[in-house]
Amino acid sequence: QKNIFKMIPGMQNAKFARLGGLHRNTFLNSPFLLDENLRLKNNKNIYFAGQITGVEGYVESCAIGNLVGRMIEKHIKNQEFIPPPENSAHGALLKHITSNANPKTFQPMNINFGLMNLNTINKLSKLKGREKKKKISENALNCFKSWIN
Repeated sequence: QKNIFKMIPGMQNAKFARLGGLHRNTFLNSPFLLDENLRLKNNKNIYFAGQITGVEGYVESCAIGNLVGRMIEKHIKNQEFIPPPENSAHGALLKHITSNANPKTFQPMNINFGLMNLNTINKLSKLKGREKKKKISENALNCFKSWIN
């Protein structure tokens, strides 16, 4: 890396305190291995949460951890876990890592508007840019608030 950087004009005599590194996160092929409750398909007693499930980012990892905690609570109480709406961030991430992504090409994902189920938002096709994203976000928050209560 030093040799490459020193080839840049004006960097010939530069001193480098620390060189960057590339890291690769370990993750499961969740759509292939996990069920809709983030349990191994062949062993329903083993749950997975966080980054290893194929979400990227601290917030996303915490969101999936929170969902798994709720799933385990319902399992212990012999109650059904009702997943968050697919047009909420939590629901979109859960759907992505359990069933929407192709197991042959699965890669970790941050939350983004492309993961959201937008079919439930009326008149969205007429909106553009920030206004559209604002409507999607408002809808996601409202749906999540209804679900969480």
